[in-house]
This record gives sequence, structure tokens and C-alpha cells, in this order.
Amino acid sequence: MNIKEALPLLETILQQQQVISDKLQEIILTLRHEPEPVEPQLRFMLQPLNEGIEQMSKQL
Repeated sequence: MNIKEALPLLETILQQQQVISDKLQEIILTLRHEPEPVEPQLRFMLQPLNEGIEQMSKQL
């Protein structure tokens, strides 16, 4: 793989990382305000994060 092929892939990974970071921040804020139990809400909120990680893994 040469640099010209790697740059778009790295850019995509960077964008996906930002989406993941945003989702994690949202989860943190939600968990600070949620009463126990938080597991159902956490599972729901982690689903897009899991999908993003899976997509990143496939592209690598």
C-alpha cells in the first residue's frame, strides 16, 4: 500500500474515531444523570459505538 492509498483510509479512521469519541462523551454525560440501573440505557447507547468499531476493523 502506498501513501496515496493510505491517506484516505487514515482520514476515514480519524472521522470514525471522532464519532466514537462523541458517543463516549454522550454516554458519560447520560450516566452521570441516570439513576441505577443503567445497563439497558448503556447497552442502547453503546450499539452505535460497537458498529463504528466493527466498521473500522473491516476497513483495516
